[in-house]
Amino acid sequence: MRLFIAIPLPPDIMRALSAARVALEAHGATGRFVPRENYHITLHFLGETDALMDITDAIKQAVRDIRPFVLRLKEYGSFKTDGSHTSFVSVTCDNEELNRLYESLESALWERGFSKNRGRLTPHVTLGRKIEGDEGFALPPQKAAFTANAVVLYESTSVRGQMQYAVLHREMLK
Repeated sequence: MRLFIAIPLPPDIMRALSAARVALEAHGATGRFVPRENYHITLHFLGETDALMDITDAIKQAVRDIRPFVLRLKEYGSFKTDGSHTSFVSVTCDNEELNRLYESLESALWERGFSKNRGRLTPHVTLGRKIEGDEGFALPPQKAAFTANAVVLYESTSVRGQMQYAVLHREMLK
């Protein structure tokens, strides 16, 4: 199974991100855009693994002392690699809870034999991959915010060339 751990997004945030995508396309950008239902904030990409018990145990351990926290959509950006862009909307946290969650999750996964992510967390929501024509694109200041109150383990499968995500486990923040 191809798995990743992420923070799910509420419908109003998905609508705001969808509007950002529409604005990006209206600007003339092209590429492989992420469907609205697949928007999320990735915490850890696990790749191919069947170690569901270890992963769910790590998530439970990681969230034990984490309280719900506020996340805010910020600005448009892109990761540029080999002439191709992965476009995104950046996300910020009002306090250190997101970083605490990330570090706790990384440690819990490491204790169970999973590799650590490279570097620090760069919280964002991907709008598209292999994006071209986004030069000069800027989003108006974003006011959308939400309370992150869950961490989800997703399975990613390709169905007729389109990625679909299925929730395998959800752990609520208390």
